[in-house]
Amino acid sequence: MTMFTQKILMLCVLSLLSLQNVLGVHVTIGNNLAKNLDLTVHCKSADDDIGIHLLHHRDIFGWHFGSSWIGQTRFYCSFKWNNELKWFDIYVQSRDLHVCDSHCNWYIIQSGPCRMVDAIEKNAQCFPWNSWNK
Repeated sequence: MTMFTQKILMLCVLSLLSLQNVLGVHVTIGNNLAKNLDLTVHCKSADDDIGIHLLHHRDIFGWHFGSSWIGQTRFYCSFKWNNELKWFDIYVQSRDLHVCDSHCNWYIIQSGPCRMVDAIEKNAQCFPWNSWNK
């Protein structure tokens, strides 16, 4: 490969990486808890605190962020309803980037968070809650 071809290839790779960072990722979280329960959500990353949000049954909220070039973007959230307090890594770049691309849509049920694979809820991929012992 010639030096010119290498430089063009490197320019293309850097352009794609910067485009991903500019376009970024949009995460949405919906409250699908049974019995019309309210859900309090608090999401953070190492750099950002998204704040505390109260979601009534079937409410959603979301936020937008640029992902890291080195693949280390991570957002974790606490979820509280009634006397339950759970947490989950709602966005892990290495896990989610190629699954949800630029839109990661989640809904929360008592047994854990579910990531929408498409527009049909029954096709969601559900995860267990994170352990407090980590």
